[in-house]
Amino acid sequence: MSDPIELFKFIVREEIRKLKILDIGTVTSVFPHSSSGDKDNYECNVKLRDYDLELRRVPVATQLIGLSYIPSVGDLVLVAYVDGNINAPVIIGRLYNDKQRPPLSKEEEIVFEPNYSRSTRRRIHFKLPSGIAFTVEDEVITLKTEKYKVKIKNNGEISIETNGKISISSKNDVEIVSSRKLRLEAANVEIFSRNDLEIKTSSSGLIQAIGKLDIKGSIINLN
Repeated sequence: MSDPIELFKFIVREEIRKLKILDIGTVTSVFPHSSSGDKDNYECNVKLRDYDLELRRVPVATQLIGLSYIPSVGDLVLVAYVDGNINAPVIIGRLYNDKQRPPLSKEEEIVFEPNYSRSTRRRIHFKLPSGIAFTVEDEVITLKTEKYKVKIKNNGEISIETNGKISISSKNDVEIVSSRKLRLEAANVEIFSRNDLEIKTSSSGLIQAIGKLDIKGSIINLN
């Protein structure tokens, strides 16, 4: 090969051929940072699909520092190599396949339907520097800060705990309806109407006071 240009092209092709660019593999073990005392740093073991080789402790690329979503064992992943060096692999993404199909979705939809078995693990957790935290588990959704907590349970129960004031305001009607008991309890209870006030019952009724009870009005009708 006397032509220097052809020789140079040949050398370049041979060097490129030696480089490892991308591989597909299956996750065999995961090492998330699950405890403040562990040394794990968001890594996985990966068995390469086309080679009898398992890569150990492969770092997982993240789209955002502060975000954690480690692949699961059995996930199909895409592995890249820094500078083509097989000793410097990085997991850069996950791939759907015949066994792991994507959830049903359409264009411009964001759908998250993980194929997990039920557990008490946090499925989604956001925590901001202000202390506001939003957590989704299989049985309950929780929104909380240092001074309040709101829980929505899978069985339909909703609870609100707060050290501050709760206000409900509407420019239209407000309805509170229960098919069972409605209970109000406080150190003091005030009911104020700018116009008419009606208290009705379809059954028996009772107004009782341990201390003094006053009923005042310009006209009082007792039937």
